[in-house]
Amino acid sequence: MAALIAENFRFLSLFFKSKDVMIFNGLVALGTVGSQELFSVVAFHCPCSPARNYLYGLTAIGVPALALFLIGVILNNHTWNLVAECQYRRTKNCSAAPNFLLLSSILGRAAVAPVTWSVISLLRGEAYVCALSEFVDPSSLTAREEGFPPAHTTEILARFPCGEGPANLSGFREEVSRRLKYESQVRPCKRKLLSFPPWVVAGGEVPGWPSFKAGVGPQG
Repeated sequence: MAALIAENFRFLSLFFKSKDVMIFNGLVALGTVGSQELFSVVAFHCPCSPARNYLYGLTAIGVPALALFLIGVILNNHTWNLVAECQYRRTKNCSAAPNFLLLSSILGRAAVAPVTWSVISLLRGEAYVCALSEFVDPSSLTAREEGFPPAHTTEILARFPCGEGPANLSGFREEVSRRLKYESQVRPCKRKLLSFPPWVVAGGEVPGWPSFKAGVGPQG
């Protein structure tokens, strides 16, 4: 009877702990969404110049995501717990399976913010349009019957993300924007970007590490 009660208490503690982890991940995601919106309004300015657009667009998506990932790894207590444990036991004495599970938990939680940043960036489509507008095939544009003018094609396409370009080509500008935003929004939906390991969400005990549990610090 006592064992049954103890098991029920253990289940309830893990349940509420997992709820805390899910709430924390949700708050991180919401904070990332707000940061991304602020970045788009305040700091994102496409250069609208050939060869610069592509680098700027990819940087706007990838560099903040990488920075958030590194911050997430560094600020996770389990990162330093894992380092300290391996230093204490020496590398050859570290158990592979528990270390792999703990490392997966660390990386999975650190990935919440960068994945959210990348997905929101792609759903907004501004950085994607900036990066790839100059690479759109002019012959595929059908906004006008006579087609896209062949002169200075790359320069004109590169200026479209800023709403610039000849007034008579505004129809092409809208077509390029719609096409690239469609690609930007559909592609991430085809991939399972948010499939984290189950222990990342559950926040349960990591097998083989009796003194460490996902979501909390070392136990005395």
